[in-house]
Amino acid sequence: MINFDKMHGNGNDFIVINSIENTYKLSKSKIKILSDRNFGIGFDQVILIGPPTKDSFDFSIRFFNADGGEASMCLNGIRCAASYVWRNNFAPKKSITFKTKNRHVLCEPFKNQVKALLEIPSPYIDTKLHSKLAKLISDKFDLVDAGNMHLCIKSPSIKKKDLDSIYKNLEKLIKPFGFNLSIYKVSKNIAEMRTYENGVGETFSCGSAALAVTSLCIKNKFKTISPGGELNFIKKNNANIEMMGPAKYIYSGNIDV
Repeated sequence: MINFDKMHGNGNDFIVINSIENTYKLSKSKIKILSDRNFGIGFDQVILIGPPTKDSFDFSIRFFNADGGEASMCLNGIRCAASYVWRNNFAPKKSITFKTKNRHVLCEPFKNQVKALLEIPSPYIDTKLHSKLAKLISDKFDLVDAGNMHLCIKSPSIKKKDLDSIYKNLEKLIKPFGFNLSIYKVSKNIAEMRTYENGVGETFSCGSAALAVTSLCIKNKFKTISPGGELNFIKKNNANIEMMGPAKYIYSGNIDV
């Protein structure tokens, strides 16, 4: 049996598993079955929290999409992971650092939410890919490395867009690079957005997508609004952005393996 907590950040939902004392591995086929919303538990991702391998961070963390593929980052998920650690008394309720595949993320409690200190994402430069995408995308777009790769398309309207069709039209170009797709609309210091995540589909919210869009627009403070809720950002300096958002516990259960 593997125990888990079901959690969500703005509707982006997960099962969080303690892999600190025991190293758990779930096959792609098992994750696909468990993630099914009709025949399984139903979730966007599996989160495995493991022990540190160096003194410079407190926990390691891995993310697996609903199709079983591994993601490099999940910022809604990392807030849930921090809340999970504090709720289960694996660490005192104060600042903790997670090591993802390619980032260190500092999390700390913030009122009834979780605050995460993040590196400002960098643009992804690939002139050939950009040129090919420009032939298919009429709106302004950017490629951003926010821990996960994101294609961010700025649009005057997003609510009636067929996001599935947009993704399918671009999939052959962007999926090999691991790009998720977001469309967004900006008004002052607020962006409304929708995201299609590789291996999942359209989600209620995507934290790294919100960070990617924020990095393109922020001056001092910025807010993103996804179908599942809001995330707030503050630019701390030229290297870091702070994210504030919810991390909600739903229920606990176990998996028969």
